[in-house]
Amino acid sequence: MSRHGDISSSEDTVGVCVFQYPMPRLHTTEEVMENARKICDIVKGTKIGLPGMDLIVFPEYSTMGIMYDRQEMFDTACAIPGPLTDMFGDACREAGVWGVFSLTGEQHEEHPDKNPYNTLVLINDEGEIVQKYRKLIPWTPIEGWSPGNLGTSVVDGPKGLKVSMIICDDGNYPEIWR
Repeated sequence: MSRHGDISSSEDTVGVCVFQYPMPRLHTTEEVMENARKICDIVKGTKIGLPGMDLIVFPEYSTMGIMYDRQEMFDTACAIPGPLTDMFGDACREAGVWGVFSLTGEQHEEHPDKNPYNTLVLINDEGEIVQKYRKLIPWTPIEGWSPGNLGTSVVDGPKGLKVSMIICDDGNYPEIWR
């Protein structure tokens, strides 16, 4: 039973919070890590305020911002799994929620010779990465990301909810989400 101002959740419904987070303009790994700590605090604080929340979703660019400077893009690129996903996993485990997090700067397999990926991760309430999606069609020339190479998948989310992720303009191409 939900309370006034809470997100409804029961055995057969999933309480979802789509959190409106401003896109930051960050320049260093230290700034990215500080922003990620803020996001982790939001995950935990939102669960306290909305105990019916089972899943929290953060928008594209929320963790790392958009990198207009090529060197900054490479300098702040992260590994998945890595310190950022470890932080998010700890927050999800502590709060008992699932989370979708944007990592606009996942290191390419050929880092630093190829541009990073624009990636989403789904982390479960045990802190494990259960899905990863790389944006397939970056909006060039504004976005300097490498095109994704993982395709789409569907996984069981909170309470058995079927979850698949896509990023931004990829949603305009039915070939991607069919």
